[in-house]
Amino acid sequence: MTEQPQLVDPASGRDLAAEEWERLGARDPNALAVAEPEREISVGELMGSARARAGELIAQGVSPDSCVIVARPNVIEFVVDYLAVRLCGAFLINLPWNAGTSIPELAEILDASCVIITEELVGDDPLFDQLGERRFRAVEGAPLGPEKPIAKAADELAWMACTSGTTGTPKAAMHTAATWHRQTEVFVEHFELTADDPIFVSSPVGHAVALLFGVCMALQTSAPMVLIPRWRIDVAADLVSRYKCAFTVAPTPFLIDVVTHAETHGNAAWKSLKFFPSAGAPVPRALVRRALDALPDCQVWSYFGTSEAGAVTAVPLDADLETRLDTEGKALPGMETRVVDGELELRGLQLMSKYWTGDPDGRMKADGWYATGDAAIQRADGYIRMIGRARDIILRGGENISPLEIENALLGHPSVEDVAIIPYPDDRLGSRLAAVIVPTAPIDLDDLRSYCDGVGLAKAKWPEYLTEIDSIPLSVIGKVRRDQLEEMVVERRQRDGLD
Repeated sequence: MTEQPQLVDPASGRDLAAEEWERLGARDPNALAVAEPEREISVGELMGSARARAGELIAQGVSPDSCVIVARPNVIEFVVDYLAVRLCGAFLINLPWNAGTSIPELAEILDASCVIITEELVGDDPLFDQLGERRFRAVEGAPLGPEKPIAKAADELAWMACTSGTTGTPKAAMHTAATWHRQTEVFVEHFELTADDPIFVSSPVGHAVALLFGVCMALQTSAPMVLIPRWRIDVAADLVSRYKCAFTVAPTPFLIDVVTHAETHGNAAWKSLKFFPSAGAPVPRALVRRALDALPDCQVWSYFGTSEAGAVTAVPLDADLETRLDTEGKALPGMETRVVDGELELRGLQLMSKYWTGDPDGRMKADGWYATGDAAIQRADGYIRMIGRARDIILRGGENISPLEIENALLGHPSVEDVAIIPYPDDRLGSRLAAVIVPTAPIDLDDLRSYCDGVGLAKAKWPEYLTEIDSIPLSVIGKVRRDQLEEMVVERRQRDGLD
C-alpha cells in the first residue's frame, strides 16, 4: 500500500465553474478555442455560443438542480453544450452519441431534464421519440443565458460518469465540482502542461477519458482544443501536424495506428506530440518499443484510471524504461492505492461521493477505500501492474489472462472492427481463449495469432478458437455481455464437433 499524507482539498470554498469561465474570458477573444478538421471557433465566439445555448436550456426548464445528458460526437457543439450546462449550474452526463437505447434508458433512470443529441446523426430514428419532452429543441428568441455560471459550491454535484455494475445495471458515479476538477488538474500538473500545449481530443467525448483529458484539460490550461469527430489516422496526422498538438490520451488501437503511420510515413506529422498515455489496458511491451523508435520525441505508456476516480496512477516523466514497460505507475498526489486479496483498492481527493443508483456490489468501504474490481499487483515501492477486471480474468493453465489486454491489441488488426476474448472449458488447462470477431474482411485464426505475435503478446494470450458475429452484445451502458458470448462460444464449438 502507498500511504500519502492526508491532504486538505485545495478546491474547498471555490466556485470551480466560475473559475473555468473566468479563465476562458481572460484569453484573447480572437484566439483559437476549438478546432475540427473543417471548422474552428474563437474564444469569443465560443463564449457567445455557450451563453446562447444556456438561454435555450433555461427556456426548456433546465435549472441548477437539473441533470442534462449530452450525447454528441467530437464536435464544437459538444464544447458549447458543456459550457452551457456549467453556466446553468446543472450537472452533466456525457454519453456516446451512438449509445442507442442507453440514451433514453439512462434519461429515465437518471431523471434527466434535458437530452441533447445531434439531430442530423440520429435522423428520424423512433428510438429517440421515447425522450419526449426531455429532447432538446432549439428555442427561437430565447434570451441569452447568464454572464457567468450560477454559483455552485465545490462540494455540490457537477458531473455523473456512467459505468456499469456486475449485473449490467447502469451506475452513475457522482462527482462534485471538486472531485471532477481534481481529476483533470492532477494530470495537468503531472505532465506540466501549459497554454502552449494544444490538446488533441482523439477518444470519444462521450466517455470520461476524453472529457477529462481533452475538453476539461484544454479549458484548465487555456490551450487550443483539437477535435477529431471520427478516428481516421490520416485525419489525425493532419490535425496533430497542423495545430502542433502536444498531448493526447487514447486506447491501444489508436496508438497502434499512430505508430504504424509513423513507421510508414516518417514521424514529421507527430513531432509536436510529447505525451501519449494510453488507457484501457497495459500497452504491449513490443508496441512501446516500436513507439520509442517511431516517435522518439513522445513519451508512451499506460496508466490506470476509472470512472469513479479518473486517472489514479501514472508513470513519472523521468521513469526508467523497465518501469514504463512493466507498470501503470504509482498513485498520483492526493490518491492512495493498495491491493487486497488481489484486487486494487483506492481512495483520495478524486474519488466520487457515491453512485446515483446505490452500491449493490458493496465497493465503497466505510473507511473511505473503494474496491475497483480490478486485479492488480503492487510492488513495495507503490508501483502497480494491472491484470484486468477481476471478474473477467481468465485462468488458463494457472496463469491469469486479461481479455481486455488482448482485445485492445486485436482492435489494431485491419480486418477487425470489434472483438471480445471469451474463455471456453478445457480439461487440461481449465480454460482456453476464443476470439469473437466482428470482421471487416476475411480473417482466419492463423492470421490472428500471427498478428498477436507481431504486437508482442505472449503466446499464452493468443486465441485458440475464432468465431464471427455481426455485432458484440452490449449492456445498457455499453459493456460487453460476456455471459451471452460464453454461451454462444460453447454452442458453436459443440456445433462444429470440437467439444
